[in-house]
Amino acid sequence: MVRIRKKLKSYEDRRIGHDSGRFKQDINVYRWFAVFIKCALELEGKSFTIKGKVHKVKFDRSHKWWKLIDLKSIKKTTKLIKSDYKSVPKSIDQLFNGMFLPKYRNLFNEKTTIIDEAVVRQNHTLIQIPPNYPIKSIVSDIKHWYSKKEVKLRTRKTKKGNSRSTADIVLDSTNEDVMKRLFHILRINQTMTNLTNLDIYFQRMKSMNKKFVIPDIQRINAKGGVGGKTTKTSRQDYESEIRSTQRDIRFYKILLLNLCKGVFPKCDNLI
Repeated sequence: MVRIRKKLKSYEDRRIGHDSGRFKQDINVYRWFAVFIKCALELEGKSFTIKGKVHKVKFDRSHKWWKLIDLKSIKKTTKLIKSDYKSVPKSIDQLFNGMFLPKYRNLFNEKTTIIDEAVVRQNHTLIQIPPNYPIKSIVSDIKHWYSKKEVKLRTRKTKKGNSRSTADIVLDSTNEDVMKRLFHILRINQTMTNLTNLDIYFQRMKSMNKKFVIPDIQRINAKGGVGGKTTKTSRQDYESEIRSTQRDIRFYKILLLNLCKGVFPKCDNLI
């Protein structure tokens, strides 16, 4: 029996739901949005020091996002910040596909033209167009209809390369590998507090690549022999990895602080 491999969805198709609603970003952006909301809730009340200033992880519950999303229900879900990663992927799937996406998908959908028969969707107005009706007449009729409403039809200039989104919650684009790396750094840094930055790097690599082998760090003398008073360590071979881990620790903290204020994903600077 020949098994037919299921065709993977294209990048564009992953943005379209069963109800034909379309996301502005790839679906993975919204998955990481849910993951880091959960992480911020687990760490709420904790303080981070960024450039010498102390900042508390605390959601601004007056922000539009946190009025639309029930943080209490997310907080009750299975914990994600664990030292043991084995059960975390399943917990993420249960959080996102089992609860977050079905409940909040409409918040991320771009409002667009709906071709349907006598079905009025939430937050939409039904406009019926006769067959072979000229496009110029359609546009004219809609403008005339808007002119009688309190909210006027407006056009707004946008910067080159940017597009105006009509979703209730608009997220920026991000890189899947960056989000995955920051999540692991967060998880390890918060649960294994006695590790050095190099140890955190090794643990992160092991989590992301099961075949990765953590090397032995040996002390050697200046002449290359083992032991001796004048010593150096092979840690010098990992100076770049140590610095990048320091940076990622700072980045995940900024990411969470900005998320609490209603911006995601932004990890380079505090807003």
